[in-house]
Amino acid sequence: MVPTKPILPTLPLILLALASGEPLQSTGGQAAGASRAGVEVLPGLDLEAERSIAARVDEARARDTVRGFVALGARMGGTSSGERSAALLERTFETIGLPTTRHVARKTWCHEETGWKLRIAIDAEEPYLIERAWPLGFSPAGKGSHALALETDPEHALLTSRFRGTRRKAAPPALFLDDGRTSFDGAWPTCGPHPLGRRAKAPGFAISRPEGARLRDALAAGKTVRVHWDLETKITEASPVTVVATIAPRSPALPGHVLVCAHGDSDSGGPGANDNASGIAIVLEMARAWKAALEAGELAAPPIEVRFAVWGKEIHSTADYLRSELGKGVVAVLNFDQAGFGSTGQRLHVEPDDLPANAAFVRVCAQVLGDHAGQPGFPERWATNKSLGGTDSYVFSGNKRFRADGLPAVTMFTSAWGSPDEQPRTAGMPGESWRERDRVEMDYDVHYHSAGDTPENTTDKEPENMGWCARVGLLSVLRWLDVLAAEER
Repeated sequence: MVPTKPILPTLPLILLALASGEPLQSTGGQAAGASRAGVEVLPGLDLEAERSIAARVDEARARDTVRGFVALGARMGGTSSGERSAALLERTFETIGLPTTRHVARKTWCHEETGWKLRIAIDAEEPYLIERAWPLGFSPAGKGSHALALETDPEHALLTSRFRGTRRKAAPPALFLDDGRTSFDGAWPTCGPHPLGRRAKAPGFAISRPEGARLRDALAAGKTVRVHWDLETKITEASPVTVVATIAPRSPALPGHVLVCAHGDSDSGGPGANDNASGIAIVLEMARAWKAALEAGELAAPPIEVRFAVWGKEIHSTADYLRSELGKGVVAVLNFDQAGFGSTGQRLHVEPDDLPANAAFVRVCAQVLGDHAGQPGFPERWATNKSLGGTDSYVFSGNKRFRADGLPAVTMFTSAWGSPDEQPRTAGMPGESWRERDRVEMDYDVHYHSAGDTPENTTDKEPENMGWCARVGLLSVLRWLDVLAAEER
């Protein structure tokens, strides 16, 4: 899905220079951008004006936004919590003063777990609740009480470290507990679909590694372990709803629109605070700051329409939008994903920097980061990195028109996936801002796709991450609009 080499000759000359790193004359009389960014195109605003506009971003409000959306549920596309999320987005954009449109994607199968309880009784001990148990998506609803075993038996609950299903025509267990589906540190069960999807006949619960060890020790000691369970869930085919808000352009306007976006569902079916209520909060903060700056006369109407989209279902809604009438004409994309927390570092990432179509936009982002590095509300450290995949911007960068026309589709984030990683630095691109080397260290979220992806564990701890992304994203888009307008002139 990720393109290899867009057709660069279709890029305007100014963008070709940006992509190649060739210096261009400043248009705003400001300090030059970061030397490693290799960009000298600057907007009409000076740095102090940019910081004044960026200061309208409120990371405490972003933190509260995450709490509010997580409280609605997993927000999976096509579910009742997904609809509640769409309605809240519409009300919030209305409060900001931006008109909205709903994009209803094609139907897809969805699941929503509305209540569950998993209790364990070991011999004559008092039964206890496994508080960190999480049902796997598409597990059938039901309730029961079953003895726990380590071998598959239709009359027993199965304790396993990786359930993949039973052999053909073999009877499944009554239910299964899986202690192999955990966060990197083993402390939290990971959330996600049942390995058999909608064909599942046995409900499954992921549990933490310590809880699994406790149950295994009891069984090894010859104790009787009984599982009492109750699961309420809804499985249906429905249409995810995406909410799109618009800032109108000046007249006459450049054709098409620039898109700022994030997926609004938890993706995994878990709480989804960092992945990706953080993205919702950032999109809303950018929209608020931009609209307020327009009303205060600090900004003129943009030269092209700007849209803010919160996808009803990651990838699915994005692809549907791109195929729809509403999605025609998008000429640049800035996406946010896992942008509210990092387990080991304090930095902002821009990706992918190894697609030629993205080079110019990534350099503009790097310039913004270099110009404001260490200023209040901006990160001291940042990096650009190669394609990692798995997020909505790749739907656009893999699109035939985006490849042919060399259109950028970029993601900002503060953590990637759920375990530590390093990637090769892309030749000729900034890489890490704080040291010179041929590798890029990726921060990660230990709570990725787990029951631990709660505000308390992630975005409450580092709301500044969302503030960084909203401010850098806002200024990067503003500078990109100046680039587009300058080329048009």
